[in-house]
Amino acid sequence: MYNQILIATTNKNKVTRIKKLLSEVPLEIASLDDLNINVPEPDETALNCMGIAAQKALAYLDYVDASTIVLAQDDTISFDGVEEADNPGPAIKEPVRNRFGEFTDENGLMYYTDLAKKYGGSISMTFSYGHAVAFKETGVRKFVYVYAGESKLQSKLVDVPHKPETVPGYFLAAIMQLNLEGEWKNYTDLSDQELVDADIDLKNSILALLKNAGINVNQ
Repeated sequence: MYNQILIATTNKNKVTRIKKLLSEVPLEIASLDDLNINVPEPDETALNCMGIAAQKALAYLDYVDASTIVLAQDDTISFDGVEEADNPGPAIKEPVRNRFGEFTDENGLMYYTDLAKKYGGSISMTFSYGHAVAFKETGVRKFVYVYAGESKLQSKLVDVPHKPETVPGYFLAAIMQLNLEGEWKNYTDLSDQELVDADIDLKNSILALLKNAGINVNQ
């Protein structure tokens, strides 16, 4: 019934990351850039990453046919041991805009490296990823379905960027480290397999949503 998954983002790093996680799924993987149409940004008024992901998935569903499943993602950061005002929650870009007047990768790096310096050079943090899949069935009536889930990634924010040029559009990857087998490693130094291993919770969450959508993920 379904032959394509649309990853609802134009961020090439996110597209590449999710494609690697879904390599076993027997469907074509596309991104918003492949639609070749001007798709407006959806509202993001929900209070958590799952709700925002669901809003995105439903909004982009209007631009695809019934053979496509829309997969959307939203991120939330939680810092440990910081003042409440320094926890951005789902509004990762908002404090950057408040300080500099606009968001850019460069401004994001400056804001968050300064924040890490404020707390001694590094901050323990948790990424919460909200995922949602939306799809439709047509017949006598049209049915729209949406499933949402959450996954987490434990990491550390650091005050010195590492290879930011390798992750355009994903500035936080240049200032975060992951603990792999007892060793802290820069995210931008990880191999493809290490990235997949680190994202296992994210992968399992997405695969569970696809299974709920009736997609055979074991082919």
